Amino acid sequence: MTDAPTPLRTDETPCLLFPELLERGGGLQKAVQERASLYARQWQEVRLLTTGFSRDWYRVPVALKERGSLHSRVRVRNFFAHSDWVSRLGVPPEEAQQTGESGVVSRPQRLRGREPFRLADTRDGQRFPFRYRYFGTDGRLLLTTWSGPESKFEQRAEGPDGSPVDWHAIVAEWVDAEIGDQPRPVLFSLQRGFNDPVLLASTRAYRKVASLHNCHYVDPEDRLSGTRPSFRTLFTQASKVDTIVCLTEQQRGELRRDVPGAHLVSIPYPGRRPAVAEDVEKEPGLVVLVGQLIDRKRVDHAVRAMVDVVAAVPGARLEVYGEGPAHESLQRLVAELGLTEVVSLMGYSTEVGRAQARACCTLMTSTFEGFARVINESMVRGTPVVSYDVRYGPRDLIRHEVDGLLVEDHRPEALAAAVVGLLREPERAAAMGRRALEVADRFPVEDFERAWTAVLTDPARRAGLRARASDLRVRARRSPTVRRLRRLGSALPRRGARPGRRAAARACVR
Repeated sequence: MTDAPTPLRTDETPCLLFPELLERGGGLQKAVQERASLYARQWQEVRLLTTGFSRDWYRVPVALKERGSLHSRVRVRNFFAHSDWVSRLGVPPEEAQQTGESGVVSRPQRLRGREPFRLADTRDGQRFPFRYRYFGTDGRLLLTTWSGPESKFEQRAEGPDGSPVDWHAIVAEWVDAEIGDQPRPVLFSLQRGFNDPVLLASTRAYRKVASLHNCHYVDPEDRLSGTRPSFRTLFTQASKVDTIVCLTEQQRGELRRDVPGAHLVSIPYPGRRPAVAEDVEKEPGLVVLVGQLIDRKRVDHAVRAMVDVVAAVPGARLEVYGEGPAHESLQRLVAELGLTEVVSLMGYSTEVGRAQARACCTLMTSTFEGFARVINESMVRGTPVVSYDVRYGPRDLIRHEVDGLLVEDHRPEALAAAVVGLLREPERAAAMGRRALEVADRFPVEDFERAWTAVLTDPARRAGLRARASDLRVRARRSPTVRRLRRLGSALPRRGARPGRRAAARACVR
């Protein structure tokens, strides 16, 4: 026997599209880093192509690799740092910073070691710029782009005369330059909005894969509410994508009806046991919530629920781990409800696993999810989860009254009643925690990695369709009918009474 390492694969090249890597991110950031690292353990070349502007594009990957969150072989490239298009831009003229628009502040943006290459325009009170302006080397306005609502990433563009410009095609040209020299580049879009049009516009990808991480309905509780706008570009052009991957069988079943003809796969997150044993004890009365402090996470429901919880179980307390724009409003709510000794906003932490392990139960209060990986992250630590029963994930993971609780009524009062029931019966909570550990066997890591490997290595469906179309064209050219049409076209005069007939014959041949 030999202990020689298994050679790294070179038959495909995983290429992942994502807006921006962050050191302090939520579930989607973790998923992107895990996916890239999974492939890097097996493939020689893995490219993570970030399409959004970030001054720290070069520093964050280094920090993630040092922390062990991103494999050392993942090569990160950024559109603004590496595209020829951006390198040919001129420096914005100083006078362009005076927009003349009331309440608008214009600031030049640059990357490390370079001169400014665009102006970012922000309205008073807004978190992100609403507009970016690019200039040529002659100082003239070349292009204006507009970001999406509550986002700093560009969605559309127009020329100096106001005519539309395909911004996605500009970025897709850079993507194709990055992947074009690689064997069988498989291109993944890992977030809706901007990256899907880039995925669709690419001409060099051997396969195209879209990975869904959230519910696709406008109203997550009503299938008839229609598709969220950020998903529509992908769904209306699903035939151009080889595979759409979602996280639950429920979403896959609904997508079969909502996006007929799409090739759909569901791959749930695994029950990944902690790499290092967390030697902690349960703390009586402790409830934990892990999530971004944004509106759709409904962290305020958890805070409001604690009014009833602490009234029924004196000494109960809530620790909230995460950060986001709702931090200040949540802090005010805690004070208004007189819960400053009960609720603690802990901020971002890399030790949330230990907090989940210490808790009697954890909470999930989101409006919607793609899978809510915080649920299985809690369960693998022997802690039951009290979760609103929303699309998607809680019902796939939690076996109601066995290893956690599903709350059908999405109100703080119902959430509080479920939490009180567990805190008053610690033995019942402990028994649920022991059963929760089974999630690692129900969702094995091996199945997860095998499924994502299959997505990467499946034959290209679109390539197969193109090959079949090419074969049909060859057969058509050889048919007697086409030969007659071709002779007819050749016999017609170049100019005459019926100029369209020759074009029609050629169109038939094509």
